[in-house]
Amino acid sequence: MLFEDLDVGEEFKVLLEDIGMSELYPPQQLAVEAGILDGGNLILCTPTASGKTLAAELAIMKVLEKGGKAVYVVPLRALAYEKYGEFKKYEKLGYRVRLEVGDLDSSKYGKHGDFDILVSTAEKCDSILRSRPTWFNGTKILVLDEIHLIASDRGPVYEVLTAKYTRIYPDVQVLGLSATIGNAQELANWLRAELVTSEWRPVKLKEDVVVKTDDGLTETVKNALAGGQALVFVNSRKSAEAVAEKLSKELGLKVENWDLAEEILSALTPPTKQCRRLSACVLGGTAFHHAGLVNSQRTAVENAFKKGDVKLIVATPTLAAGVNLPSRTVVLRDVKRYSGGGLTYIDVLEYKQMVGRAGRPKYDKIGYSVTLAKNEDELDFIHEHYILGQPEDITSRLGVQPVLRFHILALVSSGYAKTQEALSDFIASTFYGHQYGVGGELRRQLKEIVDELVDWGFIEENERFLQATQVGGRVSELYIDPLTAHNFLTLFELAQRKNIFSEIGLLEVLCDAAEMPTLNATPREESVLWSEAYEMDGQLLRELDGFGLDYMFLNRFKTAKMFMEWITERTEDEILEDFGTAPGQLNSMMQNLQWLCYAAAEL
Repeated sequence: MLFEDLDVGEEFKVLLEDIGMSELYPPQQLAVEAGILDGGNLILCTPTASGKTLAAELAIMKVLEKGGKAVYVVPLRALAYEKYGEFKKYEKLGYRVRLEVGDLDSSKYGKHGDFDILVSTAEKCDSILRSRPTWFNGTKILVLDEIHLIASDRGPVYEVLTAKYTRIYPDVQVLGLSATIGNAQELANWLRAELVTSEWRPVKLKEDVVVKTDDGLTETVKNALAGGQALVFVNSRKSAEAVAEKLSKELGLKVENWDLAEEILSALTPPTKQCRRLSACVLGGTAFHHAGLVNSQRTAVENAFKKGDVKLIVATPTLAAGVNLPSRTVVLRDVKRYSGGGLTYIDVLEYKQMVGRAGRPKYDKIGYSVTLAKNEDELDFIHEHYILGQPEDITSRLGVQPVLRFHILALVSSGYAKTQEALSDFIASTFYGHQYGVGGELRRQLKEIVDELVDWGFIEENERFLQATQVGGRVSELYIDPLTAHNFLTLFELAQRKNIFSEIGLLEVLCDAAEMPTLNATPREESVLWSEAYEMDGQLLRELDGFGLDYMFLNRFKTAKMFMEWITERTEDEILEDFGTAPGQLNSMMQNLQWLCYAAAEL
């Protein structure tokens, strides 16, 4: 089907022609035939790079044409920035395109949103829904990108905001964009949506697996680069850097990336060891990509790869779930990942997401993936389990106490549920409720959580009716875990009684928040950390003797020490070296600390 045959306005057709689009991909045509332009709910479940975003844009065009608004929800900030950049083209037609990814304090918003197309992270969208639901008035379509991530740690926010949205705006069109999953029909049934599935890709994919030899990775990459660029996936940040550095030296690529190297080097002042390492890599035509990079470096690497200035990126799997960065060849060095119990095999879904990056539409006829096995037995396993295997079913992660507690306070505070029965009814409308129902065990758990929130002073219960207290409402608006707020209030009250307001003591309390990922104290560090903690005993709010400490104390204390080093203006390179972290991770943790300081001050 040609774009000129679509039932959308001429201005939109011209816009598509301007970006080189003339004909629908088969999955897009299936979506049109399934009613995506008619306002019906739809789940589009197709491989990477098969045109899901443009299918969503077709529905958005139809909504804009009728004077409605569109909300496009993504799981990651990097993806939000990418989609926002793509949708800016609609400003040529006079539409307001807005990006929301930052501050989670929803009390700062007015009653009505100033947008025609909103691109938002799931958390930001849910935050605004908590206290300013009218901000979305006029929304006619809700697009949930990467909806298969409902099975991840961030998934509960997706299903809760969807349940809220469809209650407030029952006529909104819900469009879910998903990678290939095992139970797509179950997801569609939950949303009362049509399901469109397809295995079609714009570029054919040839998957292979070979036994790894001593120089197998280098030879595999050399062969890949003979026909274009390559992505190499490894299982850790340290490996990404080491492999990129090794290949930069061994491949002998002839590139002139002096400006790029300088841009990366000067991203931080003074440059850190990681800055210097990445800068040296790009001079050899390679780069590493992981969450430890600062945003400007990550963007520079991605743009250089798209332009062809960087021939090879060695990345952790976060790249596969993030920005659109196709390559002619994808190499998987590792199909195992570190977890709490050691190395475990990744899911088939994650494998498919990574190899799905192989093949550049408009440039390649075939994309290639090569997975490295450690021996013949693993080669057979990879072939059977991953290449021939089907992605797993996805399951809800909502039904655990910390997650439920976070959302129950918000539901009561926002007026979505005013009784315990109403809470049960709301949970029944989520994907969790669709999969598991709302039985006696869950109802008991909900009651326990409500009782706990009452004990903490966040909720009042009068004759069955639930209402948030003033402080409970503020906790909900601040978008922090009620347990975090309770701990803050308890320990700060203790600080007042003891008259202890030391920086290290307050930082250790802030590091106790569920929202703050802490550094790990290694066994070799434990004795030194305990010694330092005892030296600061009078400055800490917790008793170091007895049974009042949990096993995470040393992690919190080490993290608090790192923040103290930053406050006292030690160089970033020294901090990174001493505490074994990366610039991007430090930057992210500092943003978390700033947010938690603000939340604590508000409480």
